[in-house]
Amino acid sequence: MKEKVFLHLPYIGLAGLVLSSFLLYLRVSFMETWFYCFAWWFFILIIDGLNFRLNKSSLLKRSLKSFISIAVFSVSVWLVFELINLSLKNWVYLNLPDNIFERWAGYFIAFATVIPALIELADLFGYVLKNKKLAIFRIKLTPFGLKFLFFLGIISLILSIFISEYFFPLAWLSFIFLLEPINYKLQNASLLREMEKGNWHRFWCWCMAGFAAGFIWEFLNFYAGAKWDYSLPYFDFARIFQMPLLGYFGFIPFALEIFAILQLFLYFSNKLKGKKALKYLLILNGLIFDAVVFYLIDISL
Repeated sequence: MKEKVFLHLPYIGLAGLVLSSFLLYLRVSFMETWFYCFAWWFFILIIDGLNFRLNKSSLLKRSLKSFISIAVFSVSVWLVFELINLSLKNWVYLNLPDNIFERWAGYFIAFATVIPALIELADLFGYVLKNKKLAIFRIKLTPFGLKFLFFLGIISLILSIFISEYFFPLAWLSFIFLLEPINYKLQNASLLREMEKGNWHRFWCWCMAGFAAGFIWEFLNFYAGAKWDYSLPYFDFARIFQMPLLGYFGFIPFALEIFAILQLFLYFSNKLKGKKALKYLLILNGLIFDAVVFYLIDISL
């Protein structure tokens, strides 16, 4: 796309967001169902345009193909957490369309926003915190320490699924413990490696992105017709929008999990260059996985 388009993206996104909000205010049934999807994609356009204006680069500008790949991958990643939620039962969806095709399209379009939104916000906060390491302390990693974190991730995931009543918060930590050591060993971008060097810049950018995205997720969800509702054991009080207050702190480690997952995705995407048959097979398997979990969500409603 031409640079002029990116310069105008904030205005395009803002106009779309205002129009969607106005139609929601008028209680147009179509917009009540689809408001969350429209609002988030317009919001992503706003942030992408701002990132381009500030950095002369943005997720969309760098590669439209990569943006689409990340969005499609985002669906499957979020559905892993939907599978975990079948045990946790921390959230449930309300007022979804009766038509299965419309409902599944809504799942796909909404879940596709998760990773792009976090990347866009992390890039924006990266500009705000530019040239700041923001170190608290240096960590010193050993082979034993990396193995310990990896097995802690496995144990945390098992506990969060099978003894969810007491260990459900570990679902939002387990993939950090599990995947950061792998990224470190593979020489991928790794928060552990950066913190080892005393550079906490990216850590704080993603923490802030997670908290900001969580607040926006809940704000937009609160006013949407088709939405989710939370029910947290022991912490189900002092709600802001649909989310109990303490639940907002879960968005921060969730963003760090997404960062770790994203680095593995980028690593394997690079490995698959030139291997079209294998790439298409993996995409097909991903879409089958999506459909299976969509069905499981449906029967859990």
